[in-house]
Amino acid sequence: MIYEIKIATAAEDIIFLEEFHHRFCWLEERGYELTINKSVDEVSGTMLLDVGLYGHIKSTLFKEKDIVYIFKHQMSEFLAEHVVRDWEVRLLRREICKRQRQIHIPDREIIYVKAADFLKRCNNNESLNLLMNYGRKNRISHRILDYLFSQDTLLIEGFINFCMQDYLTEIRFAVDLACEELKNEKEYNEFVKLLRYFVDTQTSRVQEVNVLMENNSFVLWDGKGIAIEEEFLDYYMDDLLYNDISLDDILISILITVVPRKIVLHNLQKTGENESVRMIRNVFGDRIVECRGCERCFSYQKTHEADPIQPNR
Repeated sequence: MIYEIKIATAAEDIIFLEEFHHRFCWLEERGYELTINKSVDEVSGTMLLDVGLYGHIKSTLFKEKDIVYIFKHQMSEFLAEHVVRDWEVRLLRREICKRQRQIHIPDREIIYVKAADFLKRCNNNESLNLLMNYGRKNRISHRILDYLFSQDTLLIEGFINFCMQDYLTEIRFAVDLACEELKNEKEYNEFVKLLRYFVDTQTSRVQEVNVLMENNSFVLWDGKGIAIEEEFLDYYMDDLLYNDISLDDILISILITVVPRKIVLHNLQKTGENESVRMIRNVFGDRIVECRGCERCFSYQKTHEADPIQPNR
């Protein structure tokens, strides 16, 4: 025997062992034998592995200590992947259970899903997400490798609890973020529900309002093509200048004030669905009609194609 290690962990044993054998098949190709004796703690359900590396191969390329070093290095990478894949679920659920007085039972699964998603996709840039996930796994791998240089017994749960506080901090932060996001969503939904009730109980002042979104502004006109926003913009001008209210907020306020029976959204193919459009859809529901192309849309597109740099209105 040239190396032996004991590992205790919680995992789906069949999958774990299949991946283990697959990852270290290179040892057999070089004449070494890897033995794994598995047992299960009946109380905790923890899987216990006695791993032994046997062989004495004369080689001009690798000495035994080189093989052991390579084995430890790949073992640390394998176990880091195991922590991220199998233990992250447990750690998130454990952190959520710690907050059972703060988190209602129906919300726990929602928070778990949001927290897990944040750990995997905390940025809109997918390449940056891959880099950050790789960095997390890489930090865990280096920590395990340092440990294996001085110890031949590794209890994964204890190692996480006592040697990976920075990783546990990331877990707590993900749960914090998920709780805050769920709270904001509930507040937003209540606000939308209130606005929808107000719209449904008010008399419409305008039959039709057309909305064309621009980069940092919007244009409104009624069913006869007459612009209708000027008097309302004047009314909200003080708020716009002094109270840090956005043009998006002003647009929603105008529509709720006039309570149109019909809202036509123009040029969405070019401008896309921003927060204002989503709010309008949520509040006005089946009063929304999406324009598939009209003279105004064509004129707007032609102007912006000819002169893509437009001053703010």
